[in-house]
Amino acid sequence: MRIPEIAEAIKTLSSTDRSHLRKLLKAQDEADKLEVFHQVLLSKGLVKEVKNPSVADTIERQLIEVKGKPVSQTIIEERK
Repeated sequence: MRIPEIAEAIKTLSSTDRSHLRKLLKAQDEADKLEVFHQVLLSKGLVKEVKNPSVADTIERQLIEVKGKPVSQTIIEERK
């Protein structure tokens, strides 16, 4: 499919679908910028390798409710 055909196809999308497409394109643009940034770091010798984030970093953590005083207050009191 060529660019003019794609542009015409986009015009037929609903506003919700166009919004979704914009979000996808923006995410891809950010990923492309990050890839270029990593390649520049590698080519300049500023880093030896670019590691992918671990899966553990992307897992949503569930908050727990703690009874008693705030942890920050406890830390401040212990430092005195």
